[in-house]
Amino acid sequence: RFGRTMEWDTAAGDAVLRAAGGMTRTLDGKPLAYGKRDQATDADFANPHFIASGKSAGAA
Repeated sequence: RFGRTMEWDTAAGDAVLRAAGGMTRTLDGKPLAYGKRDQATDADFANPHFIASGKSAGAA
């Protein structure tokens, strides 16, 4: 998705991805955070750009 997202748009998918061994990270490599209030550069609960990735099929 290339449009703006809020925390409630990504929370469930992020939880499923993490349970399956994947991770959702910001472009600077930090885990996507939740409960973001009083952000200096964006609206409350807005997500930054992020990348979601799963573990490879051969990984145990």
